[in-house]
Amino acid sequence: MIYLSSPRPPSSIATCLEDKLPNARESTNAGATELAVGSGSDASYFVTLTPSGYGSVVRVTHGASSSNDPPEPELRFDVARCAT
Repeated sequence: MIYLSSPRPPSSIATCLEDKLPNARESTNAGATELAVGSGSDASYFVTLTPSGYGSVVRVTHGASSSNDPPEPELRFDVARCAT
């Protein structure tokens, strides 16, 4: 799991991640932006972007899929680049 704060708003982070991760699908839930990342119907990762007074809180969890699409190091790198 990845958990961090970012000065960027959720919409900016989501747009950046969607540009870098072609298999990301965006939705909203109770004010949070959610991205399901991975190929096929089973997401490999879930990225939750919640607005905060500072910008955003980013939480990434591994999905139920046993797939690592994209590989975890690539996902971590993309999240770090988009959150800063």
